[in-house]
Amino acid sequence: MSRSSSFAQASGLAVFLLLALAVQQLEADMSASCSGVLSGLSPCLGFLEGEEDYPSADCCNGMSSLVAAEATTADRLDACECLKSAAAEGSAESTAARDLPADCGISLPFTISADVDCSQIE
Repeated sequence: MSRSSSFAQASGLAVFLLLALAVQQLEADMSASCSGVLSGLSPCLGFLEGEEDYPSADCCNGMSSLVAAEATTADRLDACECLKSAAAEGSAESTAARDLPADCGISLPFTISADVDCSQIE
């Protein structure tokens, strides 16, 4: 094997490894951002599970932080997908989840629901 082909193979492998690491980091960042969204809304669990009649001030503060963090369409899409997944897996009452933003006096560009079509977000 010539020296230049060995170098080309090593260079190709290095590029592949860098791309693989970049994809892993992107997936980790997306997972971390979803964890952050869910953590910020954890004070809402009592309301969402029907144990409280109204969302707490801490819950509404978490909703406000979520809205403030949605600076781009990509941010809104990520938040939507995260909350859609959580709604599908959780024990939250669907009406409480859907009404949560309005109950906090906040407007979200999507409905918190397992059935929401996040691809429609702008």
